[in-house]
Amino acid sequence: MELKDVILKRRSIRKFKNKEISPETLAEIAKYALLAPSGRNSRPVDLVIVTEKDKIERIMKAREGAFSFLKTAPACIIVTANEASSTWMSDASIVATYIQLLCVDYGLGSCWGHAHDRFQDGVSVEGKIKEIVGIPDGYRVLCVIGIGYPDEEKDAHTLKEVDDNKIHVEKW
Repeated sequence: MELKDVILKRRSIRKFKNKEISPETLAEIAKYALLAPSGRNSRPVDLVIVTEKDKIERIMKAREGAFSFLKTAPACIIVTANEASSTWMSDASIVATYIQLLCVDYGLGSCWGHAHDRFQDGVSVEGKIKEIVGIPDGYRVLCVIGIGYPDEEKDAHTLKEVDDNKIHVEKW
């Protein structure tokens, strides 16, 4: 599949089939995603792959409603980064985007759930996730990406959706 096709096909999938993803596939997605560019090639991003149902459920409850797509997800990847990097948030965002594009290439669906600076009932979503999977101090959690074989179909995007007025050449 060409990259342009992957981009058009990528949609947020919130319902997944009850089908496991091989550990090898998840590891490959993580490895390729970590090749994403980063500020000064500092590579501050670490990923946590989670497939244990009870942990996924606990992560889902850290931000109920917003993380409801995890209910049927057989896996998720937590995107974290070393906060000592001045570009950690941008770098983690690029890695997260790579993960979502790679999922399409592997025939998987995904959905991004924002964790950074989010709270539920006054409790930090990042803090809860860090506690659940043992992320050390000094690392931030940008997002959780639910991954699985899609159990819903969505039309691919088309270039007709793009507002050409949002593209500026040489000046605004």
